[in-house]
Amino acid sequence: MKYFTNIFLRIEERARTYFERFPFAHAFLGGIGVVLFWRGVWEVADRMHIDPIVSIVIGSLLLGAIGLFLHTFVGNAIIIKNVEKDKQMTKKAEHEIAAVEQDVKKEEVTLKQLADKIEKLEKVITLLIKNKS
Repeated sequence: MKYFTNIFLRIEERARTYFERFPFAHAFLGGIGVVLFWRGVWEVADRMHIDPIVSIVIGSLLLGAIGLFLHTFVGNAIIIKNVEKDKQMTKKAEHEIAAVEQDVKKEEVTLKQLADKIEKLEKVITLLIKNKS
C-alpha cells in the first residue's frame, strides 16, 4: 500500500510543479475534476437510494469524525468576518483621507494668503526703496 501511495504522491507533485506555470489551466482542470468527482458521489448515493436526511447525517458524522465539519464552517465564518473587517477599515480609511484632504485644502488657502501678503510686502519694500533713492 505504501508503494502505491508514494507513486501517487510523486505523480501529484510532478503535476503540481508542471501546472504552476499555467495557473488558469490548473484551476480550470481542477474545477472539472471536483465537479466530476462530486457528480460521481451523487450518482452513487442515488443508485443506493440513500434518503437526503440520511445523507446529511452521514455527511455530518463523517466530516465531524475527520475534523473537517467545524473547520469548514468556522473557516468560512472567519473569512466572512475578515472581509467585514476589511470593509470597515476601508470606510475608516476613506473617512480619514477625506479629513486629510480638507486639512490640505485649508493649508493651501492659508499658504495662498501668505503668498499674497508676501507679494504685497515685496511691492511695498520695492516702493520704499525707490522712494529713498
